[in-house]
Amino acid sequence: MRERYQAGCRSLRHWLKVNARHGSLVRACTGDGVVLAERHYPEDDWRDPHSGGQAYYHCHRSGDEHGHLHLFMAAEPGAELTHLLGIGLDPRGLPLSLFTVNRWVANDAWLPAEPSFALVRRFSLAASEADPSVSAWMDNVLRFYAPAIHTLLLERDRALADLGSPLEQALEDRDLEIPSQVAIDWGADLDAVQHQWRAHVEQLRFSSRRRS
Repeated sequence: MRERYQAGCRSLRHWLKVNARHGSLVRACTGDGVVLAERHYPEDDWRDPHSGGQAYYHCHRSGDEHGHLHLFMAAEPGAELTHLLGIGLDPRGLPLSLFTVNRWVANDAWLPAEPSFALVRRFSLAASEADPSVSAWMDNVLRFYAPAIHTLLLERDRALADLGSPLEQALEDRDLEIPSQVAIDWGADLDAVQHQWRAHVEQLRFSSRRRS
């Protein structure tokens, strides 16, 4: 709980810094010009040579989402990238959803849920050319939503298994683009974790007073 509370506080602090500097997280990713569908922002992606993390923003889906971030990670130096998850953003840069994609979408080095989640825990863009507050926001959002992301990856694997076909065939099934997705309300989730943390601290204080 403490880790989630601290990650939530840091993610909000960095999101506010991004807004103060760029106007929104979306503009920090795309710049001030017209945002073109399907184009990668930045054009050559953010790449962290130390962690092996890589990410880009683009838009092509309808609805409340403006666009989304795709996050990748190399399992080891020189290895092919594994797609970890996507983060949907609204036009203000507030996160709306977390989702996974099937292998044919990203053409990545697919890994099962547990090794994929291990990469999520190591993901970083700190050494990339991304704005430091953007990369710090991303790192802390991943920590804040770690339980949900773990569940999301497990649901992805179950959706593939439910197709009833061999894994290699399921990974290339064009009828399954997004195996798992969850809508999020970042503000409400931050409030909930803050409330839980305060209740926990108060309980610790109460127990301490009783012992004394």
